[in-house]
Amino acid sequence: LIVALPPPSPPPALAATRESDAMPPVFKGVDDKGNSVGTHLAFWKAVKSGASHEGKPLWYKKGIEYWDTVEATDDGVLGGYGHVSTQDALDNTAFLETVFGDALEAKRTGSRRLVACDCGAGIGRVTSSFLIHHFDEVDLVEPVKHFIGKAEELLAPAGALSRTDGHRCVSFFAQPLEGFHPEPQRYDVIWIQWCVGHLTDEDFVSFFQRCATGLRPGGIIVVKENNTKEGFVLDTDDSSLTRSHKYFMHLFEDALGYEVVKHRLQKNFPAELFQVRMYAVKPTLTET
Repeated sequence: LIVALPPPSPPPALAATRESDAMPPVFKGVDDKGNSVGTHLAFWKAVKSGASHEGKPLWYKKGIEYWDTVEATDDGVLGGYGHVSTQDALDNTAFLETVFGDALEAKRTGSRRLVACDCGAGIGRVTSSFLIHHFDEVDLVEPVKHFIGKAEELLAPAGALSRTDGHRCVSFFAQPLEGFHPEPQRYDVIWIQWCVGHLTDEDFVSFFQRCATGLRPGGIIVVKENNTKEGFVLDTDDSSLTRSHKYFMHLFEDALGYEVVKHRLQKNFPAELFQVRMYAVKPTLTET
């Protein structure tokens, strides 16, 4: 949902540091104008203790209000960079083959059916250009009402062109990620692209824990997000964070205890954009 431009010359104080080996990392950030916003701990504490709307931080309401003003097109959801969609789909396909190739081959031979969930689906761009070609069923989750409405218009069985492979979009959930509860063991892949920057760290962890319950045995979660070089960058327009690779790894491995099976940088995107990285993540669930 988000393609953000890098801020002008962020200061070197953005580094993630450890006071000692026993202490968790501390990530320092700036806003999109280069002003310091403190550490991630202090920032999220301020967000949580500040104004609220319907029981949630005002942070979420401001984000939705921004996207409510954006047109429901590829250029709209990608900030004028709709032309990257083809390259985006190519690299998505290559990465999925790398981390989920055996299951995809089983599907191609007719011995397995696959179901995916597209989280932060926007207008269905990732589903239409990529996921629907590899999965028998795809569900879409998106909080911005005119985006998910457009996705349903384009991809619902009644409106979509009939597919010879029988693949179809099934459910269109008009829900925010912080409130989405996947159906238990429905999905082989949960694909989350350009949207978790809108989640607080606390809701990030809760969301991924719920995603784990939505996976079938052997399933994976794929996250594709912008990376800043160090710390984090606050987008004051759309109420989101761009996290560094180290920040993401801290959330996946330290906060969640999940396994990062593989990560890879997106290739051939415009040089002026943030780096974009794909993560394949597996929950390490234990039975009690």
